[in-house]
Amino acid sequence: MRARRRAMAQGLRRCGLRVIALAVAALLMLAGGEMTAAGEEKPDPRSEIGGLQSKFVDVNGVQARYYEAGAGEPMVMIHGGFTAGSSTANVFSRNIEGLAKRFHVFAVDRLASGMSGNPLKDDDYTYQGDVDFIYGFIQTLNLGPVHLVGHSAGGAIALYLAIEHPEAAKTLTILAMGPENPSPAPENKTRLDLSKCPDQSQYEGLQCRVAMLAWLPTTFDEEYWNADKFMATLPKSKEARAKLNAGAGRSFDFPAFKQKMLEKVREEGALQMPVLLVAGKNDVLDWGLNDEKAKLRGEMGLFEIIAAKNTKVQMIVITNGGHFMYREHPDEFNAYLTTFIDTWEKYPAAPAQGNFPKPPTNSSAPPRREIQPQTQPGVIPGRPQIGRQGM
Repeated sequence: MRARRRAMAQGLRRCGLRVIALAVAALLMLAGGEMTAAGEEKPDPRSEIGGLQSKFVDVNGVQARYYEAGAGEPMVMIHGGFTAGSSTANVFSRNIEGLAKRFHVFAVDRLASGMSGNPLKDDDYTYQGDVDFIYGFIQTLNLGPVHLVGHSAGGAIALYLAIEHPEAAKTLTILAMGPENPSPAPENKTRLDLSKCPDQSQYEGLQCRVAMLAWLPTTFDEEYWNADKFMATLPKSKEARAKLNAGAGRSFDFPAFKQKMLEKVREEGALQMPVLLVAGKNDVLDWGLNDEKAKLRGEMGLFEIIAAKNTKVQMIVITNGGHFMYREHPDEFNAYLTTFIDTWEKYPAAPAQGNFPKPPTNSSAPPRREIQPQTQPGVIPGRPQIGRQGM
């Protein structure tokens, strides 16, 4: 009888331990647990740089890591790079503090990048999945219309988001050459030479590519690379790269998607918010292989497409800057961006193209008389005459 009681007591203790363990696990999930494919659930100092502190929010079942600073009108910054390994919100570390003096800044890790979680479905390893994730982030935090700022591939995401959800974008700023731009050179051959880099399916290859895009030796420092490697070598990052290498999202027809989006802009005037394009004069992604100097054909091509139906487009070229010109010249970039946004805050938007107001007429003024040029025999009006004074 005593033996039976002891056995029952041991069973109850084991059961109690299991319950306690499950309860602790549940609390960890709520308060901050281990990294999973769904994303980190608590800040990790190894992923942070520049004194920034991470925050996390659930976006439709996936954790999103972001930095938040400042007050005022909301600004959402979207980093570029390939998925799961070559860029995160850390790339804006030199800009956030300065911009936060005027704006409420949110710099977010894209889907499957940095400390944000991986897609719940393999079909979301696409630009459309990225767009939906950022739009969900804006909705989840109830930010309302925001100033969208996207770099490189993040610029493509910002562009497509503004096309699909124009009510969410107060202004749009696209930084550097990206996949949304027309080709910078025949067969897309540029000065970027990846032959010296490891396989691009591995982090070392992606890191090598990013380093080659930097124009100045100060573009990235040791703190940046340490945090970048930490995040890129997490299990969830390796899982995302493995899925991409295995074909996740491959059914998504990006060329057709890109063409459809640009046609909406060019033909339908889908973008009517103020748009700023910022280029680095020495961006090797927009520098044709056989060009002595960067011609920025891709950036100018996108400018022409957007400006076809939108008169509120501006472009700034920063000299001595490359693909990461905003990191290389942060104060200068922040000033340009703030001035651009403030301009459209203070002045009425330009009229749509084709509807420019005519200059006012003064009915009391006498009618304008056309002056006909005086001619001499053998002299054709309007044609310069060789040997005459002033020529």
